[in-house]
Amino acid sequence: ELLNNCTWEWTTQNEVNGYRVTGSNGNSIFLPAAGNRLSTSLLYDGSDGYYWSSTPNDTNNAYLLYFSSGDHYRGWSYRYFGRSVRPVSE
Repeated sequence: ELLNNCTWEWTTQNEVNGYRVTGSNGNSIFLPAAGNRLSTSLLYDGSDGYYWSSTPNDTNNAYLLYFSSGDHYRGWSYRYFGRSVRPVSE
């Protein structure tokens, strides 16, 4: 739904880069470009966002939402990477 039915605007909020994703009803969420973690290294903080989905792809992989300032799409990745999780409440 976020990819197909919402508008995406790259912005900075409280000095943090990310996307404001707005639905057709006008509600929006801000997704920070929090990068990802591999072992003890933080990579791409401020330029890329990686958010885990709750859906596994197979035993070692899971689906995720990826974005940078010029792109956003659904993909999959190895689960040993540290990725963000965006809790959603009704």
